[in-house]
Amino acid sequence: MTDEELSGILNILSDEHARNILQETMKRPMSADELSEICNISTQTVYRRTDKLSSYGLLDTEMEYDEDGHHFQIYTADPAQIVIGISEEDANVTISKRERMSDRFSEFINQVRDQ
Repeated sequence: MTDEELSGILNILSDEHARNILQETMKRPMSADELSEICNISTQTVYRRTDKLSSYGLLDTEMEYDEDGHHFQIYTADPAQIVIGISEEDANVTISKRERMSDRFSEFINQVRDQ
């Protein structure tokens, strides 16, 4: 990881709005409008933070369509453990994503079926 990437991750994680977005989207997938309301911030702020969080792999996005054919992004954060290591030689960040129980169950079923 480059110093620039490390600095960027630390910077976005130091932001209260970004942390709130991560916490809320770990509960359930949400649109920018929902995040704006729940986090009590503007949609522009939501978009800026979700762009940064997505660029570092901390937030997944998926396109959704309503009955009228309009499209919008849904944001989901996977439960993650973020470890920051600092030593005399260097500093680094490790992001470990845990598999969702539903994904693990589906994988198990597929393995059993394939045997």
